[in-house]
Amino acid sequence: MEPTWKLRRIGILSTVKTVTMVAGALGFIIGTVWGFIFAFFSSVIATILETSIPATGPVLVIIVPAAATVFYAVIGAVASFLAALLYNITASITGGIELELGFERKAETGSFI
Repeated sequence: MEPTWKLRRIGILSTVKTVTMVAGALGFIIGTVWGFIFAFFSSVIATILETSIPATGPVLVIIVPAAATVFYAVIGAVASFLAALLYNITASITGGIELELGFERKAETGSFI
């Protein structure tokens, strides 16, 4: 028989810190892609309209990733806080999630996987 574990509580602060960092990094990556896309199209539009919009491209490459990083980090922090809080409330009523963890031994070394 395998050991059964219950996930009764999630640490809210650790969850928020971890998700905020991951969401911020994801926001930076997505923002960088969008920044280059916006910079490209702003230069294309400026060329088509024969107008001079100085330094729009470089500004977009800097501003969009910074704004996306902050936006994604804030949204991730709020969403993870609410998710962890709701889980903890629900788990206190229902008892949490049961996990059945199995361990196997490696044939060569005898250590657990």
